[in-house]
Amino acid sequence: MRIDKVENPLFAKTAIFNNFMADYLPELDPFAVKLYVYLVYASENHINPDKQAIANLFNCDISLIDAAIVTLESLGLITCTQEFILICDLAQKEIERNYRPKTVWRPDDAFALSDEDRQARAKLQKAISDKFFSGRMPITWYNEIDSWFEKYAFTPEVVFSLFQHCQDNHIMTKPYVSKVAESWAERYHIKTLQQLDSYLSSYKEYKKLRDTVAKKLKLKRQMNTYEEEIIEKWHYTYGYSFDIVEIALKKSVTASNPTLALFDAIITQWHKNGLKTVEEVNEYIEKQRKKYAQSGMTSGVKESSASANSIPQKKNYEQRSYSDDFDNFYEDKKDE
Repeated sequence: MRIDKVENPLFAKTAIFNNFMADYLPELDPFAVKLYVYLVYASENHINPDKQAIANLFNCDISLIDAAIVTLESLGLITCTQEFILICDLAQKEIERNYRPKTVWRPDDAFALSDEDRQARAKLQKAISDKFFSGRMPITWYNEIDSWFEKYAFTPEVVFSLFQHCQDNHIMTKPYVSKVAESWAERYHIKTLQQLDSYLSSYKEYKKLRDTVAKKLKLKRQMNTYEEEIIEKWHYTYGYSFDIVEIALKKSVTASNPTLALFDAIITQWHKNGLKTVEEVNEYIEKQRKKYAQSGMTSGVKESSASANSIPQKKNYEQRSYSDDFDNFYEDKKDE
């Protein structure tokens, strides 16, 4: 006996996991979100359109569909082949990522957390949940925080400051926060609050430099990762203030398509020449200007001389030719 139910597909539901909303939605562009929701809807309703049909549905070029599929696949939301698109099970992904069967004895198991450390972590996680997630921090964040203690040996104060720092930058996605945590630990060797305070003091100067550069270049968007790395290099590696950077930015007046890569090439050249102050940079520029001007004058004199020497100064005219009649007339005159 078969048991079934009558259901109007118009009122059916399409399930979107909560961890998609928490972990993936903030970093996806709007079109990728639209495509993902439609793909989930199509999979649950046994709709099998090809890419061209989806492009027609969204009234867009098929290349936009291809680009969004690449984005979704890179984040592990879908798996795509020539024949099908598979919607990944996000719940299963979280289970696999956070659950580790304890089949062997780990060396660090002998050094389990003390009650004091365990209570400190629990207190920290609650404080983070209350302040940054309105008391509803997703379970995946708890595991992520534990991993930072293990991998980076952060103190609880550093972890709390990490969330505060990312909130101040208006980005609270898990990939971004995790990337900042990795940078603090591996690039700046931060573990304690004292080390963090020293870094943040320098970071304020970096942020001021970054925002000033963006304002001067009239960027109406946030800098991408690669652009920020360039600014970081100017600040942390070269130790340049905006006064020096501005000298390079002013060259955009004569550049047809100024980019940070162009300015970076100029500023890197100054660093390679050991220039550290505005005065040294201006002196270097003036020397280069005189050098090029002298080179241009010398080149101009050589070209002028070569041009003059190419024209003979003697007999630089066409020889006149005379007819036989003229010669005969001249001889007759001599005889007379």
